[in-house]
Amino acid sequence: MAEIYLYFLIGICAAMLMWGMVRLERVYQYPFFMAAIFLSFIVPQAISLVNAAAGMSLPPAMLEKVLLYSCMCTAMCWIGYQQYQPKQKWLSRLDIVLDDKKLFQAGLLLLLIGYICNFALANIDIERTSVGTWTGPATILAFFGNVIYIALPIFLLGALKRPKFLNISMTVIAAIPILQLIILQGRRQPTMTFLLTIGMAFFLVKNYIPPRLTFIVFVAAAIFVIPVIGALRGEFWTLLFSGDWQAALDASQANLDKVSKGEILELRNAALMIDGADITNRYGYGTGFWDAIIFQYVPGQIVGMSLKRSLQFGTSVNLRALYGYRIPMGTTTTGIGDSYAEFSYFGCLAFAWMGGLFKTLWFSMVYRRSMFSGLLYIGLISPAMVGITHGIGRFLQELIFQTGVMYLVSYYARSRSSFSDRSTHEFIN
Repeated sequence: MAEIYLYFLIGICAAMLMWGMVRLERVYQYPFFMAAIFLSFIVPQAISLVNAAAGMSLPPAMLEKVLLYSCMCTAMCWIGYQQYQPKQKWLSRLDIVLDDKKLFQAGLLLLLIGYICNFALANIDIERTSVGTWTGPATILAFFGNVIYIALPIFLLGALKRPKFLNISMTVIAAIPILQLIILQGRRQPTMTFLLTIGMAFFLVKNYIPPRLTFIVFVAAAIFVIPVIGALRGEFWTLLFSGDWQAALDASQANLDKVSKGEILELRNAALMIDGADITNRYGYGTGFWDAIIFQYVPGQIVGMSLKRSLQFGTSVNLRALYGYRIPMGTTTTGIGDSYAEFSYFGCLAFAWMGGLFKTLWFSMVYRRSMFSGLLYIGLISPAMVGITHGIGRFLQELIFQTGVMYLVSYYARSRSSFSDRSTHEFIN
């Protein structure tokens, strides 16, 4: 039965990708890019679990359950997006006219904050917990440093609308820290975010979409190249620019072998979380998501760790007590694991809810030409994909951050013009 669920999972991903290829503007819509991540991140691990690598096999019932639920989560990305009809009330609230001059000024402030935080982060000793995660001032600096990802699309959209020297210069300056993460450290999330930001900006302003072959290559790269970048980090680009293709191919094969042998399988973490929640009948009912928000937004070093812990429910299943298993350092529970741990099979509706959110933003930015929605949409693409790889709780953390910053930006940059006067010109030069 596990093999059947695996084929269903691959088939659902393939159908969603083909849905996107039929009409090219769909490649920037929620079902397509979510299918690409499910196919590149979840499917290889699912294949490894089905192949039952030595010493890494799961009981059949546990394996079938995690694969079935993976199918449901993937399908909900498409069903939720297709079935949801954006509400006029929410579309009207997104009809925010932004003054270009004030928006540029807001982008400058975000850029300055991002540079200051990144500079400080590079010049302090980073404190780490016993499990290797960051703690102390580094977490605050990293948190506020992320505003540079909002500054980049502000300047990029402005440069495409009005390709003046100042707009182009600020776009380049905003891109430099992100390119450093990509080239010097080989970071995967900034790589995906950077590419999608550029693609979305050209689509919104110039109505330009690359040919289909580009996206076929992109999906293939997500399966083979992106994992290698993660394994080699900055060394990947050294090999690429030096022309040492054999070394790059060897690294790719080594990474695929690592996955196929089951050495790093986040989907196994998810399977154990699912089984543990069912065995103990202990579901979070949203408290796990609340705990993730408190973890991100309540600074223990300021208010005290005891107060921070008192605000959390701590209802997560103890895998070590149940299975003698500890989640390996550097791995995640995935959105499959944490959503099931909260609401059982109904947790897959979290992916449908995300689909409704993206459908609303898509209608607002494409058909009502809202600059605010366009910037928010670009900012949420990467968090949505991280929602698969790291968890729905992580998506909610990013959603609050992106929405909060964009609200402040829109509060400052809001234009006195009515939306009907300018909505058709927001993305047009």
